[in-house]
Amino acid sequence: MISIRRRPQWTHGLLLVTAAWAITAALGLVVVGQVTGSTPTSTGSARHADDVPGLGWNGNLYPLGPPGSGAAEKVTVAGAQAKAGFPVPMPSNPAASRADLTQAWVSTHGRQVALVFDKGHVDITMAPAQYQSPLGNFHAFIAEKDKNKVTAAIGHVNGQPALVITPDTSALCHCNPAYVEFDRNGIDINISSHTYGTGTLLAIANSMR
Repeated sequence: MISIRRRPQWTHGLLLVTAAWAITAALGLVVVGQVTGSTPTSTGSARHADDVPGLGWNGNLYPLGPPGSGAAEKVTVAGAQAKAGFPVPMPSNPAASRADLTQAWVSTHGRQVALVFDKGHVDITMAPAQYQSPLGNFHAFIAEKDKNKVTAAIGHVNGQPALVITPDTSALCHCNPAYVEFDRNGIDINISSHTYGTGTLLAIANSMR
């Protein structure tokens, strides 16, 4: 999911898409595609879940599109996994766990899943990766700092490279969420939050099973 949506490839997740929302207008799907990737952020300032400038709806509760748009349907985790056709790992962290799950969404085309925890304090989006090399993709995003206009670095999730984006570093609005993106067995996973910093998001990522 840098989807901070980073370059419209931010395919990293619609997560970012809603994240890049005003920030880079790239949709956070950092992935480049459109809703399949995301971008991470790192330190996080507390923000209300509905405090997303210029979005027009609570993107933290509806990360795959505005309510009533038909872009996604609310499902159970098992339902999302069945429709998406790939495993949907769940975190087990005090900031995000199955007990804190508020909503699960799957896109109408069935290839993107979004999990909303604690009423939007943490969002996780995931979809099949659209890149050949996660590390190469993350380095390319970091190298395009003048274009992406956020502070990003390489971190690690379970020993694998991750893209970590520091919150509130957007040159456009200083309002981007903290963001972590990583690849898990060919699935691009993006975690974002306006409440927690990147350290907590990395802990959440490392707890996903």
